[in-house]
Amino acid sequence: MKNIVGQIPRGDNFYPREYIINKIYRRLDSGSHIFLSAPRRSGKTSIMRYLEDNPKENYIFLYANVEDAEEPETYFMMLSELLLDSNAIGQLHRFSKKSRNKFAEFVDSVKSIKVWDLVEVHATEKVKPKYSEEFEKLMTNLDGSDPIVVLLVDEFPIALERISKKYGKEAAQKFLHVNRRIRQISDGGIRFIYTGSIGLPHITKKLNATAAVNDLNIVEVPPLTYKEALDFSAKLLDYYQVNYNEDIIPYLLEKLKWLMPFYIQLVIQMLIDEYDLCHESIGQKDIDKVFEKTSTHRNNIYFENYYSRLDKSLNLEEAKLAKTILSTIAKENEVSVETFDDKTAYSLLEMLEFDGYINSSGGKYRFNSPILQLWWLKCVR
Repeated sequence: MKNIVGQIPRGDNFYPREYIINKIYRRLDSGSHIFLSAPRRSGKTSIMRYLEDNPKENYIFLYANVEDAEEPETYFMMLSELLLDSNAIGQLHRFSKKSRNKFAEFVDSVKSIKVWDLVEVHATEKVKPKYSEEFEKLMTNLDGSDPIVVLLVDEFPIALERISKKYGKEAAQKFLHVNRRIRQISDGGIRFIYTGSIGLPHITKKLNATAAVNDLNIVEVPPLTYKEALDFSAKLLDYYQVNYNEDIIPYLLEKLKWLMPFYIQLVIQMLIDEYDLCHESIGQKDIDKVFEKTSTHRNNIYFENYYSRLDKSLNLEEAKLAKTILSTIAKENEVSVETFDDKTAYSLLEMLEFDGYINSSGGKYRFNSPILQLWWLKCVR
């Protein structure tokens, strides 16, 4: 198993967690639409691409990253083009005659929208069709006995935030309700799995639109279990033929504390580099050495997004307060709830916890990852 840091591991390089995959299929089999809930760097996208690459019989998974959609019609254009350019069209022979006809109508409709501005058609003569309307028609007319097409919609919360920022709260609420209506009227032919690097519940709460997503079935992606983390670490080190003392993997995991795949891979990447340099068996002193190195400016590429995301998704005052909260927790190691006795602060703490920066236990807040905590102390000013 290759150690892939920062990219999406696929094929033999993906570490499967069957209980999560099985849980997703159980939800889909029951007719549910899903929100895959987990903080950044947890492997959500890897799981989606695994489903796409290894579908069960009677399933077709199609992946789209909608991060760049900043208006509703762009979002539905992306999903429409996904269906047109995907292997769903290539597998139409598996669908009923009714569904094949509906797909053909959908293809023609989407093509007509694409050429609308390229031909001399005046708005006074005809109303321009919308991607959202054509997409909705397709959802309602597919045969429920056909193969199930699952749209894997990555970074949906970011698209929602962009729409809210550009067009306002009311437009974002309408967008959410249109998506809910489409899910509600679908007759089993198409399902949705949404996910993203920021928390959908927090955003919908700010928009006073939590009812627009309460039909989604939540599937959480937890950190690796200790047993999984031991196995995962050993597989990575063994692939690169690294010699190591038996006690170093438990020692590594104890220092990491938060057993998300990314943090394990980052440290092991540096351990492999150390071994390649000296060719001496890796021991605890090497763990300490690379652990300190992970949180330096050299690794800003991996952690800068934790900082910049606050400026992108929060207003100026909220972003400033969120950074102050994180800096205080990083410096003090843990702080009590009463430290931030403010309504806005409580809301931000909830967001920061959901998005994977911090956790709370026994009335205390602390960083999930000691590595991220060290980086914040060293690199954030």
